[in-house]
Amino acid sequence: MPPTSRERLRTNRLKNSGVTSSSRDFKWLVNNTDRINIVSEGDSWFAYPRKNIIFGQNANIIDHVAKAVRNKNRVNLLRLSSSGHEAVEIISGEQKHELAGILKSNNNRIDFLMFSAGGNDVVGKWDMERLLKQYQPGFSARDCIRTARLNRKIKQVELAYTELIELRNEYSPDTVIVCHTYDYMKPSKQGGRFLWGLVRTGPWLQPYMEDKGIPELLQGKICRILLDGIRIRLEALSASRAAAGKFILVNTQRTLEYGNRRDWLNEIHPTASGFRKIARKIYQRMRAIEPKLPAFG
Repeated sequence: MPPTSRERLRTNRLKNSGVTSSSRDFKWLVNNTDRINIVSEGDSWFAYPRKNIIFGQNANIIDHVAKAVRNKNRVNLLRLSSSGHEAVEIISGEQKHELAGILKSNNNRIDFLMFSAGGNDVVGKWDMERLLKQYQPGFSARDCIRTARLNRKIKQVELAYTELIELRNEYSPDTVIVCHTYDYMKPSKQGGRFLWGLVRTGPWLQPYMEDKGIPELLQGKICRILLDGIRIRLEALSASRAAAGKFILVNTQRTLEYGNRRDWLNEIHPTASGFRKIARKIYQRMRAIEPKLPAFG
């Protein structure tokens, strides 16, 4: 049957935009356009909701990337990310199967796989409280950390990224994986607020440090140790033979000013302008690889 006028209108809107959250629509775009194809998957740094859920400023890295590429007739972008996702969670079960299926079904035509994960693997109730020791007088920041548990957790993150690379190598070998580091977070009581404060989350760091009696002076230093541990492992992975030169780690640490409210919306999420600074760094690295990407703006 020929397409209805409603179907044609939907198809035209999809084609004009080039941005979708549907893997089916993305596959249609890949097959019916000659564009740069990007898949994004990850956590809240790719999916943090706008202030009023639907309306408001760009609220995460991929919001800013989508703004740069939408309606430019050069890029197709698939958005898969969701807040709260962990690296280990994404590369397992249904999410792993979905991502592998997308890589496989698009015939090695995905140019970039943007990936954001690892932060949620070490913050929050079920991780922070187990990674920390009860504070004792004279403890340094590193003394407050259960080193063996932290090393095991970081190894799990590294293995998740290694599995991601292996999926890419198997199903879409020409795809360049692009990921980032997490900037240094200042523990505070500031959690997430949505819908004019009716919906609240967090905080993710400080409560668990306070429960262990850790002084505020050491709390930020502890966060640096956790995030640097992930960065160091991913830097080594990006230089490994398995990465095949197509695993790009953009080090965005020190992009934002520590504790500055202009850069940080809450404990672990930047403001719209903070996310824009980080998105620009990541996107510029992608443009160095593929100059046909539209300007960031």
